[in-house]
Amino acid sequence: MQAGTDQLEQRVDVRQVPAKMIYLANRHPRLTRAEFAGRWKRHATIGGSLDPRIREVAALRYCLTHDPASILPSATDEHDGVALLALRSLLSTPAMASLLVENEVAYADELRTFERPVEDFALFTASELLVAGDETPVVVIDLVRRRPELAPNTYFRTDDEARETNLAESGLLELGLRRWVRNALVGTPARGFAYDAVHELWFDSLAAVADARTGLETYFGRSASITDRPNSTLLVTTVIEQIGPDLPASS
Repeated sequence: MQAGTDQLEQRVDVRQVPAKMIYLANRHPRLTRAEFAGRWKRHATIGGSLDPRIREVAALRYCLTHDPASILPSATDEHDGVALLALRSLLSTPAMASLLVENEVAYADELRTFERPVEDFALFTASELLVAGDETPVVVIDLVRRRPELAPNTYFRTDDEARETNLAESGLLELGLRRWVRNALVGTPARGFAYDAVHELWFDSLAAVADARTGLETYFGRSASITDRPNSTLLVTTVIEQIGPDLPASS
């Protein structure tokens, strides 16, 4: 009886598990990146406001990609941006998944804003705050694929076990890392976007990212034994649209 009680006490309440819908945005070919920024912010107000399922979104961040050449050379600008939509809980994912494929107004606007509809490059995740702190204007987004020989549980367990040591060796906290969120893939992602984890590494400015370059590269190098770096995607972004609180919350 005691064992059964312990199991009940340890169970996870999925209503309390933070979650996010994340998508990588590539602009419509007719738009410049500057034009895309304005068009993308307008998209946040279209379509979803007409559908009650949009209430499952508790916060929104649109993050526009920068040319990383002089900031973090291992990053890329092959995507124009990343949308981080914090959901009310993990239980919100079915409603949001259905919204992606059933909202005709939003879909029509997606075809004018992006190169493809959002359903083609979206993924759903469970979020975990690894370094507590407030969000800042700049976020390095690391979309990670695990090494193919590792099972997901093995990847995350090994990542957890090595994090404290790797973080200390990298010196990222001393180099200006303000906040760190790990978003772990749940469900089936869009084809080609099966990243196992999406890390949000928040810094005060682009200059702060450049100053932390050595620490970031040290951390990535120390996690190379479990990470398929050549097939992962690293982006340097600034937040251009912010709606709602910082989620997961720091306290």
